[in-house]
Amino acid sequence: MEKRHCETLEELRMAIEAYGPGVLYRGQAQHYPDSNSIPSLSTTFQRQGCVPDLMIKWTYYAKRALQHLVRGWKKTGDTATNQAILQHYGFRSFFLDASGDPRVAAWFASNRFESKIAVNLVEDCFEDPVWLRTLNAWFVPTEDIGHLYLISQKSLRQSGIQAVHLSEIATDQGAPRYVRQDAYMVGPLIQSGLSGDCIPCHITAPAEVLRNFAEDYNAGWLFPEPSDDPVYRELLAIPWEKMRHVPDDCLEAFQRSLELPEYSWHLQKHMPPRSAMYRPFWTRDLPPPPACQTATATQIAQLLCSGSLYHGASTPRFILPEINKLLEEYDEISIEVDGLVYHGMDTRYGKGVGIVKMPEDIVCVFEYGVDHPGLRIMGVGRFYGLHYRIDSSGGWERVMHEDDCTCGSDHAENFSLLGRVDLSLKDRWLKCVEPGLYVQNGVDLTSDPLATWGEPS
Repeated sequence: MEKRHCETLEELRMAIEAYGPGVLYRGQAQHYPDSNSIPSLSTTFQRQGCVPDLMIKWTYYAKRALQHLVRGWKKTGDTATNQAILQHYGFRSFFLDASGDPRVAAWFASNRFESKIAVNLVEDCFEDPVWLRTLNAWFVPTEDIGHLYLISQKSLRQSGIQAVHLSEIATDQGAPRYVRQDAYMVGPLIQSGLSGDCIPCHITAPAEVLRNFAEDYNAGWLFPEPSDDPVYRELLAIPWEKMRHVPDDCLEAFQRSLELPEYSWHLQKHMPPRSAMYRPFWTRDLPPPPACQTATATQIAQLLCSGSLYHGASTPRFILPEINKLLEEYDEISIEVDGLVYHGMDTRYGKGVGIVKMPEDIVCVFEYGVDHPGLRIMGVGRFYGLHYRIDSSGGWERVMHEDDCTCGSDHAENFSLLGRVDLSLKDRWLKCVEPGLYVQNGVDLTSDPLATWGEPS
């Protein structure tokens, strides 16, 4: 590995041009050598570890964003593009950031990331005051020596390491930050960081020289506002969740379901209806709706699960013996998650998946929906679903039905969830705690007393 120090802008340009095409660039304001004085370019997972529940939730919403915003995107199991959203919007991945533009790397090498937690007093759409916690972030120009690492694409290929250009997931509209940054995902790097054999040159230069080389790049351009970045806008729209460990003697406190760095002010004094603020609740604990005159006689098995089970990924299973057993005893199965599932449907969110028996050995698999503007629960109902016939051997087969959902989706996530739930019942991760009630290990059974219909009393 060559090491070059550049004191002037011209020296820096010549050093970069000497390596020509075929290299990627990574900029850091600080150098982290290993025990052999080789640059230690490690992933965020290697530095900070993995939080499985958060990883699953981030991955779920990353895939949903790609599905909504990238034309022709398919769930191919491509780890690099799946983890690109995690890497670039505030979580962690098994990949290393790099750019095809040396000016972008020079900007990161001469500006230091900083952040702090902020607590903001706002009102929901019904003018009820709450605290909202945000992670405010910004970049500070440094005065020290910055570091550019040139990464050989040929050496990456020889080492069996991917370098995926994120133009693959450019959106139809707007400009996600990974497009503005001409970003590549280098990896996956599981056991160790990037080998020094893939880094032909380590360039150092004064921060001011690097900033001059970066020309007009700035945080506002590289980290565009939600109005320009549709991925960022989608992530910011995910519901807020109540901070259970904070006493609400005076005002309740909420945080984003997925906490991410915010580089400018995105809150409003009066938050819009689509900003749902979720108080933990299970629908079984809600009183009958105000307009409800009679109780249903339907026999329902209720399964309460965590977000990690609900948002997980798995191959659909078409033989579901444990669920079939429940359907012999109950008319309906309700699989409910402790949270609101964002679908981009204004104030309507998912709350779980249901199975209801119909004539001729047919069942309908559907999603429960909640109308939840601001702090208030205004309604619970069903979204249209798809229909299946259970044959004599217990297998599930898709059948067409006049009441099928017409959105065009195959609702694969809902059916895949049934497979995970079936295995959880078999392995007793979901346990029967009373007749008709099954609870996943570790799930809190209690509902917030303020979570009720309309305005809390």
